[in-house]
Amino acid sequence: MSTDTLVKAVGAGIGSILGAMYLDSRFNLRSDLNLIKNGIVTRKQSERIIQEGRLNVYYRFQEKAKANPDRVFLVFEDKEYTFQALEKASNRVAHWLLGKNIKKQDHVCMMQQNHPTFIILWLAILKVGAVAAFINNNLAEDSLLHCIKVADAKMLIFDPKYEAQVATIIGREDVPELVAFGEATEVDDLPDLPFASALTPTVLAKYSDADVSDDLIRNTSETDKAMLIYTSGTTGMPKAAPIRHMRAMMGALAFSVSMGVQPSDRIYTVLPLYHSSASIIATLAPLCGGATVVLGRKFSASRFWDEVVQQKVSAFIYIGEMCRYLLSQPSHPQERKHNVRFICGNGMRPDVWNKFRARFNIPEIIEFYASTEGPGGFFNRNFSEYGSGAIGRRGPLIRALMKQIKFVKIDPITEEPFRGKDGLLVQCKPDEEGELIIELDSEPNTTLRFDGYYNNDKATNKKLVRNAFKKGDCYYRSGDLLRLSQDGFIYFVDRVGDTFRWKSENVATTEVAHAVSTFDGIVEANVYGTLVPDHDGRASMAAICLSSHPDSFDFAGLATHLKRKLPAYAVPLFLRIVPSMESTGTFKHQKVNFRNQGIELDQIPAEQPVYWLRGDTYVRFDHQGLGAIKTGKAKL
Repeated sequence: MSTDTLVKAVGAGIGSILGAMYLDSRFNLRSDLNLIKNGIVTRKQSERIIQEGRLNVYYRFQEKAKANPDRVFLVFEDKEYTFQALEKASNRVAHWLLGKNIKKQDHVCMMQQNHPTFIILWLAILKVGAVAAFINNNLAEDSLLHCIKVADAKMLIFDPKYEAQVATIIGREDVPELVAFGEATEVDDLPDLPFASALTPTVLAKYSDADVSDDLIRNTSETDKAMLIYTSGTTGMPKAAPIRHMRAMMGALAFSVSMGVQPSDRIYTVLPLYHSSASIIATLAPLCGGATVVLGRKFSASRFWDEVVQQKVSAFIYIGEMCRYLLSQPSHPQERKHNVRFICGNGMRPDVWNKFRARFNIPEIIEFYASTEGPGGFFNRNFSEYGSGAIGRRGPLIRALMKQIKFVKIDPITEEPFRGKDGLLVQCKPDEEGELIIELDSEPNTTLRFDGYYNNDKATNKKLVRNAFKKGDCYYRSGDLLRLSQDGFIYFVDRVGDTFRWKSENVATTEVAHAVSTFDGIVEANVYGTLVPDHDGRASMAAICLSSHPDSFDFAGLATHLKRKLPAYAVPLFLRIVPSMESTGTFKHQKVNFRNQGIELDQIPAEQPVYWLRGDTYVRFDHQGLGAIKTGKAKL
């Protein structure tokens, strides 16, 4: 071959490669093909599991425990737990549950901290075919009792750490049997509490550590529930989202495959296990891939990298706020000496993304979008600045195959989907902001199914929009404003309506407004989420009408009242005093202007003073305070 011919051939080859790279970057072809391949793998594994009658989530653990009993599955602080150790410990609790007459599909509430006893109790409940209801351990009083009642729970098993919170519901109606079990009872015989028996080593020693009967869970139905996970929303109090074994298994398999989990991986999480991100993505997905879970008690920005290096972590699960906190810390000697090959999570903001990757030497960021109760979801496997900040990718192949996913225009005043002259919803054009809606499928083995909220038809129906594009169709409303770019990347814009996120928790404005308005001296309250400079999510803010002048109002008393009634993340950090409240034609509070003005004092009328929570009371919020927030001197 002549030199000219060789040069032409090489040039043609390079041109083809560059052309393919351009097409891939322009149309996301490789991403689409990977998603399709992962979907096929997940589907095949699911079908095999169903055919074998081993759909119950516990079987994923049993398979690994029987194959490798001495392999370490869980690491917590300085202690390792093998499959066999967890199997035997959970067997004793399972036999105890059977002795308490807990039966298939009975609901058992768990109020537990991040500790191996959470996993032990969860496995035990699964083994007897019952349903674990994961209670947010920040709750007390009305919110806690509501979660127990809505679940129709036969029992609440709580970590003794939460004795004071559980005590707030004693003497109320519909309180089930209470049992203390957790870190304090793992190795020590804690005395019974005044209102609850303690499940101690001495008690459990009376029960066998042998396997319970397989008949309890064999041939679990595709519609049987595995757990209830609570989420807040537009109807106020937390809502219980039923997670079927089918949904939990397919979700865990999908994340395991999409993350490329390997048996050698050690996957770290400090997220609370009562959240689906920790229970399904950080626990069940590594289990499906044969990896080890490294469980942190809680997030500590100062100790995070020490733990990652010490525990030989190869991946960790994040939320956006966690990444921002880590980025704001001074340089840490271990922050680049780790062996992390990927991180997976949601909520990493675009202004943090590339700084986080560069500073901490993270090869791959896997951002996902999903909700606990909703169908569908997105992935963005990201290795460079291209596509950073996106929550997902949808090239032409995926868009052609997944026509059930649409982005629709929203009326900015009513915050309902906008309908055109023909009465149908209007889809967004590329780069237009719109609410994500997903067409539902009633088949039990599909990911496009919405099981609603347990014992809450009203809240379920609020998540549905019917006759969207044709008569008789039905779509799930995500409540999220997203934007699909020309090149197929999906970006998060904001929440729609009466919920917002703060400190990685969903906050329901109606629940907060109820707590605020029950305090003496407050005539009316309108709660919304406000953007705060250099903070992720939205902080709780309340516009309030007072019955008297602010100078005579008990701001310290209000702070005490709200801290007692609400979880810490939901307590309003800002108050705006208004003379009257604007409402819509349907008597809903008008929030749009309040949200848009937020805490920007120059946009708020001078006769409407703003207060903020400092310590145990609310004090006037001024430009000095706003400056302290913007410079990072004030912590919220």
